[in-house]
Amino acid sequence: MGALSGRRLLVGFAVLVTALVAMLVARPGLDSVAWAGIGLSSAGAIVAGIARFRPQRPALWWALAAALVAMMIGDFLYGLAPDRPPALAEVAYLAMFPIVSAALIGLTRTGTFLEDRSRLVDLLALGTAALLAGWVFIASPRLAGGMSPADWSTQAAFTLGDVIVLVVTVRLVTAAPRNPSAILLSVGAVGMLIGDVAYGVGVADGSVRPGGAADLAYAVLYGTWGAAALLPSMARLTAPPAGAVRAPREPVHGLGLALLLACVALAPLMLLVQSLTGGVHDGPMIAITSGITLLLLVVRLSDAIGKHSSALRRERALRQAGTVLVGAADAGQVAAAVKSAVRTLLPAGAPHAIVVDFSLTDLLPLGELSAPHIQPVGEIPPLWGAKLAEYDHVLVCPLDAGVLYVAGHRRDLLAAIDAVSVVAGQAALALARISLTEAASRRDSDEYLRAVTEHAGDVVLVLDDDQRIRYTSPSAAEVLGIWPTPFATLREIVAAEDREQVARTVSRAGSDTTGATRDEWTLRRPDGTRVLLEVIFRDLRDDRLVRGMVVTLRDVTEERRTEHEHLRRAFTDTPGAQNRDSSARKFQ
Repeated sequence: MGALSGRRLLVGFAVLVTALVAMLVARPGLDSVAWAGIGLSSAGAIVAGIARFRPQRPALWWALAAALVAMMIGDFLYGLAPDRPPALAEVAYLAMFPIVSAALIGLTRTGTFLEDRSRLVDLLALGTAALLAGWVFIASPRLAGGMSPADWSTQAAFTLGDVIVLVVTVRLVTAAPRNPSAILLSVGAVGMLIGDVAYGVGVADGSVRPGGAADLAYAVLYGTWGAAALLPSMARLTAPPAGAVRAPREPVHGLGLALLLACVALAPLMLLVQSLTGGVHDGPMIAITSGITLLLLVVRLSDAIGKHSSALRRERALRQAGTVLVGAADAGQVAAAVKSAVRTLLPAGAPHAIVVDFSLTDLLPLGELSAPHIQPVGEIPPLWGAKLAEYDHVLVCPLDAGVLYVAGHRRDLLAAIDAVSVVAGQAALALARISLTEAASRRDSDEYLRAVTEHAGDVVLVLDDDQRIRYTSPSAAEVLGIWPTPFATLREIVAAEDREQVARTVSRAGSDTTGATRDEWTLRRPDGTRVLLEVIFRDLRDDRLVRGMVVTLRDVTEERRTEHEHLRRAFTDTPGAQNRDSSARKFQ
């Protein structure tokens, strides 16, 4: 139902604009009314699209609607006095370009992001240079004879603004080639450029009339931009991209800078050519384009300087992180070093949150542990997704036995993804080294325990964190009558009726802060006999060489039997006990 109503709204808008364009062509005297209707309809379509699809950054679409209203005001005033249009109409036309440019550049820097601003700068410089060449060699000779200097300057400004808008929309389409709204915005920019060129030619030839080629091209601008806002794809222009985002490709800096230098040199070259061939005829246009290309060159060089300083900062942070990670002795030190390095690698002042998780690795999809990538916060495990909900994206980097989450704005994460990936790789190597060192230490510890307890009568067991038996001394077979199977627990190696006392002692040992827990067990052997054991639990999980709970089982069956025999004799072999026994037999 929603899709059907949206399609009806789009069809209704198209019918309305078509009717108003037909009125413009059939009744040229009502061109002011027609332009007011077309402009307000297009702006209203953008407002309706904002209310219907609720884009994440509606201000950019509001700016487009304001630009269409400004252009409509200019068209309306021009239609009232086509022979001597008021200055307010020219002001409205000129005010439209910065609003449109800001809105479109904002669209390229949000959902369908620019991987590198230098590409847009290069395109703008190339478009400005192409406009200057076309204006000097093609348009200027044709327009100079039939236009006043004021009209000529205004037409040059309009054409320059059209080229800038067209370049930005083309960049938008290349960033989102399958987005219908982006394509319609680009078509509208082409229509605006064609309309301004046709209008300039018509003024020079004296053939400007309502409903002509220029007005039809302007109608295409209004219609396509209004229709772009009525499609669901308009929300995707400001929405973060779905799924994981990989590291951006490295742009070709050298080629772009050479192209930019050539564009900057074109304006002085044109000025030199005109001054040598009979006078400067296009001074304002050359000055404006030269200023724009110089500004773009300054932006490009400042970006290069900023990237160079960032690269130096990242190199220093990576070197320091590598030094710290080499000496890290446990996972806690590795996590602290990683967090410190990531804070330095992110852009200065960028809001972020860092989590090093060693607990949920087994629950993560295999693809999430393959390579560093950026994805929406909602797609990570709920435990961390809820805590990082204030951020829109998270950088996920696999570690040897965990995952590094860096939450922040996507633009900041893209700037640091390569360096953070290097830190994550160093941390994974440090964790692997620590794990191997601990495994070797445990093996040496187990070998030492085996050598010490091989001929001892006490049973020594070493339990891991999950209470599974990692080491068993040889005396277990003699004392318990069994040999524990690999990875068995204490509950699993005793009889069912004895498990409750075992579980009770294990629970006490896990919560005991004294370091040693003592108890006595009475266990039934497989042959049916029972053995009385004195049990001592020692928590050595923090010991680097043991990393486990050490359980000592001492067989006190014979000792307790001897004690009981001594007590019996003490009570039965005394004179008093003998008199009582004699009296008892006498009176039987």
